[in-house]
Amino acid sequence: MMTPRTAVRRVSPTVACATALLLTASACAGSAGTDESEDGAGGFSYGASQEEVDAAIADLRPAKIVFQASAASPNSAVAESNIDFAEEVERRSGGKITVETHYGHPIADHSEIFDALADGRVDVSYTNPAYEPDLFPAFDELVSITSSLPESPVAGELVAIAALTELAWSSEQINEDFAAQGLVPLVPVNPPGAYFSLCGEPGGESDDWQGRQVRIGSTVHSDLVRAMGATPVSLDYLETYEALQRGTIDCTMIVMSAAVESGYFDAAPNMQYTNEGALPRVFGSMLAGSTVANMPTPYQQIIFDAWQPSHYNGVARVPADNYNAVAAAREKGGEIEQFSDEVLGLIEENRRSSMDAAVESGLLGEDIDTRSAETVEKWEYVVSELGYEDGGTLTDMDNWFDEESFDARPYVDRLYTDVISKHRPR
Repeated sequence: MMTPRTAVRRVSPTVACATALLLTASACAGSAGTDESEDGAGGFSYGASQEEVDAAIADLRPAKIVFQASAASPNSAVAESNIDFAEEVERRSGGKITVETHYGHPIADHSEIFDALADGRVDVSYTNPAYEPDLFPAFDELVSITSSLPESPVAGELVAIAALTELAWSSEQINEDFAAQGLVPLVPVNPPGAYFSLCGEPGGESDDWQGRQVRIGSTVHSDLVRAMGATPVSLDYLETYEALQRGTIDCTMIVMSAAVESGYFDAAPNMQYTNEGALPRVFGSMLAGSTVANMPTPYQQIIFDAWQPSHYNGVARVPADNYNAVAAAREKGGEIEQFSDEVLGLIEENRRSSMDAAVESGLLGEDIDTRSAETVEKWEYVVSELGYEDGGTLTDMDNWFDEESFDARPYVDRLYTDVISKHRPR
């Protein structure tokens, strides 16, 4: 079971200080070429040539980082983006940084990973800060307002990912919460797809949901599930398949990448979606710990920048997983249906109350409602400008979406140029 920890962990002064320094520096935009770390190794500019990188790291000693990937195994489709990251770190560093990759979180699970990053057992890892709202209240607040994001199989997904990314990086409180735990954000918003409901039995009407046991992954999901007449169950992601199979839970609210990879459609092939007023999303973060925080600046920059090639694959997987989820549901004989108007009304009420609470808390700024809307509007324009659009609806993606021809690179490059690169270590 996932239970929030009520006490904030104590982090050693050395780790906390190093992390705070890195976070402070990474908030600055522009070139890092003239900055130097404590050992005198200067950094390099974003987009620098390999020759410039080689010069920056010429006098540095070899290093190794332990990386816990987001995928359960190296053979899954999700693992491709993890592999891209590890290969880019080693390529960009000329082999000076070795990446030791572990799948399935064998060193530290979701409940222990934050401690493991801070004490150096793990150096970079996929994490779920939303599971720990007491430690990361601002992150949890960002999760709570995700139902205000647009939802559509391709364009809506890209807008939502970009808006969340920009809002996370611009939040002082989110970054301060990470720093308080001795953590360094590399990807504060790992590209998250929209959430859908998967159930063992069909039914998108309010009456269908009365008494259902539903696995949830955040506090805002808990509030929504109760409003729908069901009972929220806090259950680790790794235990969900067996719970669905045994009938311990009736449904799960889940992103499609996880559902496809874990084979949830075998036990819960019935899919409900909103097509408007999205279900709240829960997303993870790629975080670094004390080892990376104490590395020379060029090594930190190599590790940070290596997520861009990873994003090419990770973002491309989001609409592809929506497409594959529809195919999997149909293959298993499930029903794919939109929630009824009554349920959509409950989702809308949850959206309004969540946004009101976020404004009142001030954790993301008292103007988070207007900033969120403005950020979404900006990225709707950019996504359209780049030529991304929906050719139909979720249920008929097999008629218009081509996984092979979908190219996420222009979008990811724009996201890095406009937002992410401005927060790289300096």
